[in-house]
Formats: sequence, C-alpha cells, structure tokens
Amino acid sequence: MRKPYWALVLIIICLQSIPLLSQEEVLDEETKTKEEKVDKDVQKAYDAFEAEEYYIAIELLKNAFTEAKGRDKKSEILFMTGECYRKINDYKYAENYYEKAVKLGYKDPVAQLYLGDMLKAQGEYEEAIEVYQEYKKKNPSDRKGEIGIESTRKAAEWQQAPSLYQVANMKDINSRNMDFSPIYGGKARENDVIVFVSSREESEGSWEDGWTGQSFMDLYVTSAERKKSRRRNRGNDDKVDNAADLKWSTPVPLDEAGIVNSKHHEGTAAFDSRKKELYFTKCIKENNVKLGCSIWKTEKQGQNWKEPELVVIGEDTTANVGHPSLSPDDKYLYFVSDGFNSRGGRDIFLTTYDRRSRSWSTPKNLGPKVNTDRDEYYPFAHSNGYLYFSSNGLPGMGGLDIFRVKVGSDGMPMEEAENMKYPINTNYEDFGLVFEPGSDERGFLSSNRKGGRGSDDIYAVFKTPVVFMLEGVVTSSKTGRPIPQATVRLDGSDGTSVVINADNDGYYIFDKEKINKETSYKLTFEKKKFLSSTGDITTIGIPLSAFEYVPSANEYQNMLRLNKALDPIEEPIVLPNVFFDLAKWDLRPESRLALDSVVTILSNNPTIVIELRSHTDYRDSEASNQILSQKRADTCVSYLISKGIAADRLVAKGMGESEPFRIPESYKFYGAGKFSEGQVLSEAFIKKQAPELQEVANQINRRTDFKVLRDDYVPAEGLNEPEAVDPRDIIEQKKNEVAPPGKIHIVKGRQSLGVIARQYKINIRELKSLNGGLRGVRPFEGLQLKVEPDGNYEEWDASHYQVKGRGMKLKNVAKEIDIDDDILEDLNPDWKGKDLQPGLWVKIK
Repeated sequence: MRKPYWALVLIIICLQSIPLLSQEEVLDEETKTKEEKVDKDVQKAYDAFEAEEYYIAIELLKNAFTEAKGRDKKSEILFMTGECYRKINDYKYAENYYEKAVKLGYKDPVAQLYLGDMLKAQGEYEEAIEVYQEYKKKNPSDRKGEIGIESTRKAAEWQQAPSLYQVANMKDINSRNMDFSPIYGGKARENDVIVFVSSREESEGSWEDGWTGQSFMDLYVTSAERKKSRRRNRGNDDKVDNAADLKWSTPVPLDEAGIVNSKHHEGTAAFDSRKKELYFTKCIKENNVKLGCSIWKTEKQGQNWKEPELVVIGEDTTANVGHPSLSPDDKYLYFVSDGFNSRGGRDIFLTTYDRRSRSWSTPKNLGPKVNTDRDEYYPFAHSNGYLYFSSNGLPGMGGLDIFRVKVGSDGMPMEEAENMKYPINTNYEDFGLVFEPGSDERGFLSSNRKGGRGSDDIYAVFKTPVVFMLEGVVTSSKTGRPIPQATVRLDGSDGTSVVINADNDGYYIFDKEKINKETSYKLTFEKKKFLSSTGDITTIGIPLSAFEYVPSANEYQNMLRLNKALDPIEEPIVLPNVFFDLAKWDLRPESRLALDSVVTILSNNPTIVIELRSHTDYRDSEASNQILSQKRADTCVSYLISKGIAADRLVAKGMGESEPFRIPESYKFYGAGKFSEGQVLSEAFIKKQAPELQEVANQINRRTDFKVLRDDYVPAEGLNEPEAVDPRDIIEQKKNEVAPPGKIHIVKGRQSLGVIARQYKINIRELKSLNGGLRGVRPFEGLQLKVEPDGNYEEWDASHYQVKGRGMKLKNVAKEIDIDDDILEDLNPDWKGKDLQPGLWVKIK
C-alpha cells in the first residue's frame, strides 16, 4: 500500500524540480506570436499594395487590424487601408479609414491631407476646406494645404459657372464594368469609329485583377450607325454634334484572332496621324506576378493585325511605361512612366524616333508645368497645339482632373497648365479626354462620375453653340416716340451686310443667323425727315457670363441691344458741351469734341445744309450779345470747314438773346429736371427764380445748336452716284482687272493662325486655303503667310516654293524643282543645311 503513495510523492517532487513558465510569461509568448503574425500579415498587405493588388491588400489589412495591439500599429494599418481604398477610387471608405487613422494619432500629417482630398472627391467642399486648414496648422511648411483650400473654392465656383462644354453618357457602348480611354479609329478622314478599353466579361484574360476587382482589360471597337438628331449652330456655321445622340453598334473585340488582345491587360492606345499604326499599352502578369507595363505597336494587315512589336524607349528595356499618344505630325511620342527621372509618382514623358537608328530616344520629362509629386496620366496631343492630360497633383475639383497645356515646336510645354473646369471635370475621376482631329468642339472623355453605368464610363463631349442676336428700338430724339419703319443697315468687319426695316413700333431685330462671333459691326439708322445716325457693337471678347443658356435650343444666347434716337430735321438740335469763356469766341477743347459730332452727322447726311446758331443769355446789351453770338457762330463754322465740310453747306447765324430755350419733352441735358416741359426760359421767367436756378437757366440759354435748312444739297462734284452703264461693260471690266499684289504676313513670336486671321479680318479656312491648306503646319517664327483673299500672288508663287513635307532640306527642294543647289542656297542663306519646316516658302528666283 505504501508504494503507490511514495511513487506519487516522487512524481510531485520531480515535477516541482522542473522549471515551469509563469502565467505572465505564457501570455507574453502568445502576444509575441500574435504580433509576429500581425507583422507578417501587414508585410503581405504591403507586398500586395506594392504589386497594386489593392483588393487583396484590403482583406489582409483588415485581418491584421483585429489582432494588432497599440495605437501606432493600429493607426498605421488604418492609414494603409485608406490608401488602398483611395487607389480603387472608393472615396467614402477611404475617408472613413483616414479619419480613423487621424483620430487614433497617426503620426504622418499626410493622413489629414488625404482626408481632405477624399472629402473634396465626394463634393463635400466646405468640410474639405476645414480639414485642409487643419493640415496647414500641422504642416505649415507644405503648400499642399493652401493649394487644397484654393482649388476647393475654385471647384465650387466652377460648378456655378460651367464652361461651354457639355457631356453625355455613351449609354450604347458602356457596360457595368470599366469602359474608358476612347480614341478615334476607322478611316483617316472619318470620326465615326472609336476604339476603347473595357474589362467586360468577353475579354480574353480570365483572371481577376487585384486592383480593379474585375476581369482583365482588352481593346474594343464600335461605330456610329445612324443619327437620331443633329444640332447645328447655323448662325455661326459651327457644327456641334453630340455623339451620344448617335446610334452606336454593340462593341466587339478589336481583333477576334487574339493577336492584339491577349490573356494580359491591353489598355490605353493611340493611332498615328494616318490611323495605320496602333500603339497600345500591355500590362503582363505571369504566375500571379505583375511584370509591369510596356508599349507595343501593330498595324492592320487586311482584316487582321500584324504581330505586335515591343516599343523600346531609350536604353531601358524593362521600363514601366504606358498611355501612348503621338503628336499630330507623328514626330513625338508622349507616354506615362514611374521610371526614368520621374518627379514623384507617374509622370508624362516625351520621346522622338530616330529613323536612322530605328530607335526611340532617351525620354524627356515634361517638367513642373505638367508633372507633380503625384500622378499624371492619359496624355493626348491635339492639332490645336495643346497637350491634354489628367493629374491628381495639380489644383483640381477632386480626384483626377483633365488639364491642357500649350506645347511648342519641340513638343515641350510653354505655359502653365489650365484646368478644363466643370463639367469636363467633376469631383470624381475624370480622364482620357480626346478631340476630333482638327477641332476641339467634339470628343470623348472617361469618368466614374455619378450616374454612370459602370465604375468607369465613356462620355461624349461637345461644345455648346454660342449665338448672338441684336435688337433695339428707333425713336425720335424730340418726342421719345418710336419711328415706324426706320431702315437699319448692319455692316460687319467680316464683310457681311444686311438691311432690315423696324416695325411700326420702331423695333428691329437681327437674328442669330445674321450676327457672327468675333465680329465688329457698324449700324446705320435712316428715316426720311430725320438725320441719319450710326452706332457700333461687337461680339469680340464677350465673356460667357454675359450669355443665357436656353435648354430648348441647347445654346448660349446673348441678346445685344442698341437703341437709337434720331434727330428730326425740322427742329434745332442742341450741341451739348460747346462752351466759350466769358465774352470770348475762342473754341475750348471740349467744344471741338462736340463739333466733331456735327462733322459725323454731315458726313452721314451728305444732302443737308445746316444753319449753325449761337445763343447768349439776356445779360449785357442786346447789340453786344448779337455781335458776340455771331462771332461764336462764325468760329464754329470755320472749325467745321477745317474738318472738310463744304462751306456752302454751312450758314453761321448769331441769335443773341432773341430765342430763349423751350424745355422739350424728355429733356436730358444740363439742368434736366429743374424746369417743367414746355417752359420758355425767358428773361421775365428767369428773374422770378432763386439765384441758383437763375444761373442754371442762363447756362441753358447760352447754347449752340443747328437746324437743317434743306435736304436737297448736291455738291459741285456730284453725289458720287453711279451713272447708267451697260452690264456687259462692267463684266468685261471685272475680267480684265488685275488685283494689286497681295500682302505677306511674317509670323512673329507665338502668333496663332486664329490671331492672324482676325488681324486681317478673314477666317481660318480662308487663311489655310490661301496657303496650300497648311495641313499639320504649326506657326513658327518667320513663317510667311498670304493673308488677302483678293490679293494677286502670281508673282509670289512664281518666285517661291512652299515646303509640304517634313525632313526636307534645300537640296531636296533643288532636286524637286530642277535647280542648282548652290543657287538655291544663295537665295536662302538662313536655311543652308537646316531642316525646312512645313509651310515655309523657299525663294527660288
């Protein structure tokens, strides 16, 4: 019976002799194991984040957060989760996690900055400004807080004052997946085919993308089938069609053979100017590992596509590149990369093709006018001289915004980038803007804005027509009553001339078909028994705020107004501001200006003879007043004669104090409102008034006026009216007329074709037509342009040759026109050995 007892005692003693872990030590070991697991999960999440597998990273971070201990570790995980949601454009969740990270004390103030960005991206502008202000306090040395505040305020202003552009969802082609980055395809001169990127289920790649959570992307194509409606701004002859009003075919893969589209991502693409070669982005993933993106090139071969070739840029064959866009002359290739000498995130670069070595040059970063320490994407070079792109680093409305920047002949930006504003931009992600070749009035963009079908949708972009109309009322300056059936002639600086009659109420209107943009007009008003008068009005430089948008017409309208009061010829017309010093008859400067208006009236009314009359008040003797007033009238007439008015059209008459002024209806000159209508300012009346009113009445009486004596004047040389002729003589004369030599304009500085055309009062089409079409030509310093449609350029054409293509030198021109090289170089010493730019006129004689 004892053995078991002693055995038990031995066991207890042995156990006591073995060192045991305390409860605290056991808990520490468990905590250490959990922390190691958390660290591993966080590291896996970081690895997924770096691989742009954001959906996977989010799940790993959420799992790690539940096990994490301590404010530092938890706030770090919250911040990284917010980063993942930001990258997949889920602003609400990103805001939520950034806010939690800030509240938990995340040490880097950038969480506060990104929280403001997410609020702005949701259109919560007031809340965003408050958060940016907090960021400024935490990090006063960083201007991003101030930029955030300024851009948010501007975003709110832009929403209240939209640009001329409108956008409309392309419902025919958008799916519930991602559809974005359209480009114009099809034939070279047609714009009814678009190629775009989509992650719809029909795509070749069967994997799910860890960034988007959708299928891999492929290139698709669709074409316009028929028009539902057509809008045209007929008054200005500018075609503005909304592509969303067209019927588009069901999108199909760009190639059925799987040559371009593959199991990998095929993304943003670009055609060359002939729409022959296609450059596109390909992002490769093998064994669940992303190997980066690259640009590939192919071209159509019959019904199929050639096997794509890798585009190697510079010497780095492994560079991560994409989003290609060729300049209109195919000279430059713009693209996006996070490599080379990137300024921060992804930047836009430029490279040129060397035909001799058949390689693309080392790329140039477009610099701080375009690139920031964040991301720039989706470059698009247009023939209007602008590069369009998207950025989340430049001041915008939220998320990615679309910008444009003017580029020079070297393809590099010349000015600061400008935001394309609302509604092209919103607080959402807006990117991938393209316009039709040769016009910035119709195009497409991509956006995940509210109201779309999928996460990213394609939208039509179209410029709203801007139209002008002109109305007014013609009245009598004496009575203020309307003048029925007055004639109104409209003469424009663009050569247009239109004549209409006012109605019985004196009202006239020129509709939008008669008033053009960017034009100055002179109006002439005429009616028998009234003096003709003129007025000026312009449609140049009118801000959009002066227009009213009319939804039913889908246009911005500006109703210009010019009312005109005509002077009846049977009544004396008072000339305000014809003043003389006391007891003198010398003209003062302001008097000359007033008499200049009489010169204009006489020029506009060449058949009238006037009596110019000078009046005095009753003070001084009647004889003295008569002499003084005659001298003043003579002085006025002498001035008019010095201005070219015939002496036999003028009669000077001193009235002295004989004709006190009678206050007419609607009197609005000096002393208006002091006396009742019809009151005669006689000596007896004036002396009954208060001293201050006496002086006003006397000043009114001291006036200069004129009255029309007759309206049948014929000058000695005649009225310049054409004599009767035989129409056949006129036609023959016109045939034999030789126009004077046309003017040649030499481009200085950065003049655009539009500026030059307006300078010579022609339109751009006429300017291009005069100069051989100027296809693909950008104005450059020293470019010579014909600018007079009616000018004679025969001598110029006989002595000059216009360069059409690129890469030509003087020796190529010499060979083409069969002239000695040395002679041509002597005639054009400045271009010896240099490349000749298209549009250049080379002297050959």
